[in-house]
Amino acid sequence: MPIPGRVPLALLDALAAGLGLGYLARDYRDTLVSHGPVLSIAVVVSVAVIVLAQRGYRVLRSANTRMDAIIADELSRRKPSPRPRR
Repeated sequence: MPIPGRVPLALLDALAAGLGLGYLARDYRDTLVSHGPVLSIAVVVSVAVIVLAQRGYRVLRSANTRMDAIIADELSRRKPSPRPRR
């Protein structure tokens, strides 16, 4: 069930980020032109790091779910203690 307030807020955030990046690009045009290849490689590496972090999180989350299932299965097999705890 989508929350109606999230989409306009996300669009507003994207617009603000775009305006900010446009302003910085206009002010630092010479730097961007002279260091274009370095910036391009940095962007590619940044995207790769973000993708790897996201996939790593998914793998760890699925492993955690499997571990929880194994532990729950093992605990359900245990017989109750004959003496009650005090």
